[in-house]
Amino acid sequence: MAYTINKTSGTVLASVADGTIDGSTADLTLIGKNYSGYGDALNENFVKLLENFSNTTAPSSPLAGQLWWDSTNNLLKVYTGSTFKTVSSSTASASAPASGVVGDLWWDTANSQLKIYNGASWTLVGPAFSSGAGQSGPVIESINDGGGDAHIIVKIMIADSIVAIVSKDTAFTPSPSIAGFTSIAPGYNLSTSVANNKINGTATDSDALGGQAATSYLRSDANDTSSGTLGILNDSGISVGTDSDLTLTVSGNDVTIKNITSDGDLILGVNDGGTPKAAVTIDGATGEVLLLAVPTSALGVATKGYVDSVLSGSGTLASDGSTALAGDLLPDANNTRDLGSSGTKFAQVHATTFHGESTSAQYADLAERFASDNSYAPGTVVELGGAQEITRVSEERSSKVFGVISTRPAYLMNAGAGDEHTHPAVAIQGRVPVTVIGTVTKGDRLVSAGNGIARAGSSSEISAFNTIGRALENKYTEDEGTVMAFVKVN
Repeated sequence: MAYTINKTSGTVLASVADGTIDGSTADLTLIGKNYSGYGDALNENFVKLLENFSNTTAPSSPLAGQLWWDSTNNLLKVYTGSTFKTVSSSTASASAPASGVVGDLWWDTANSQLKIYNGASWTLVGPAFSSGAGQSGPVIESINDGGGDAHIIVKIMIADSIVAIVSKDTAFTPSPSIAGFTSIAPGYNLSTSVANNKINGTATDSDALGGQAATSYLRSDANDTSSGTLGILNDSGISVGTDSDLTLTVSGNDVTIKNITSDGDLILGVNDGGTPKAAVTIDGATGEVLLLAVPTSALGVATKGYVDSVLSGSGTLASDGSTALAGDLLPDANNTRDLGSSGTKFAQVHATTFHGESTSAQYADLAERFASDNSYAPGTVVELGGAQEITRVSEERSSKVFGVISTRPAYLMNAGAGDEHTHPAVAIQGRVPVTVIGTVTKGDRLVSAGNGIARAGSSSEISAFNTIGRALENKYTEDEGTVMAFVKVN
């Protein structure tokens, strides 16, 4: 009668007929009843079990749970029903095991730490601190307050010392007390028992900065005041206005207060008994200084009206300069009288227009009046174009550049065409101040920077048609300013 061979689960593995053996159903030989020579097969089965089917290749007919010693890699493996999986192990010792299998565990008794083998070395699982270094890392605990209520906290430990406690609850006093923490508030609490214990790094917000409350610092996004002295320790100074219209800058020993808006006035005001008054106004379109009223003291600055009213047309000029001329100052005969003499000269003669012959000139540019589409300040770089004859240069390195608005021309052609607003004097050759942006070195060729301003041009940028002139002095600041230049426009 045939043997029925069952697996541990009770399912039938095979049926072995009398007098036969089955060597293919499993990796052990199954022996039938009355098989002659059964001892050889039986002994070999015992050997295979003892050595766990040791071989360089896996057993050909494994059963789930079957062990195999992989003699190539010296690893013990178990069959999962689909594949052989390496069997890991665990070791407890003071030194690392001499060899290991990926996944093997080693309890390091010297440091009280668990480690796992990654195939090349032992990787620390935990704890992060060794037994000799003291407890370090986060510890989650439940502590009570004075009323007996429980609170979940995270203690941050370093070498058995609590350096910080993290909590989410409303501030409370721990009971029993914890050294360094008289109270625990929501968030990150630092221990006062650790010297110089602080958060180092960048924070997006803070209740106190430098030992001062946040309210002690000036706001940049709202109106604010300061009881201290405000110092601007750079020559670029300050800018005021949404468009930075007002600037206060320093260049060397010079201080400049400027309204950079085109044609914008500069006003010095006072509060006269509660009434605001513009004491001094500098006209942005003309540069003219306008005064509020006539002087009331010997050191007062005179208005034009005061000069006109005091200096009459009678021909009497006051020696102290306090008499104004209301009318024309004319000689009694044509081409017969002198203003001053070779021995007694006026230091300076100021006038708008001179008519006559000149053998020399104090100023050094040749200019001509041209119809303009706007009123431009002296030093403005212009080109032919716009609604009238000239307009402010608008393009970088423009080849349309035609000249620079003259400050005081030595010789003015077409003088009667208009005034400085409608027909400004355009310097087309000679020495003239030019409005520039950026640094300039004496000798630099100037080209248009757009917006009526010049700049220093590089050798690759300049041409015979875009060059305004050459700088005669240095400018060391990046902001807008003026330099004296020799202008010659093609």
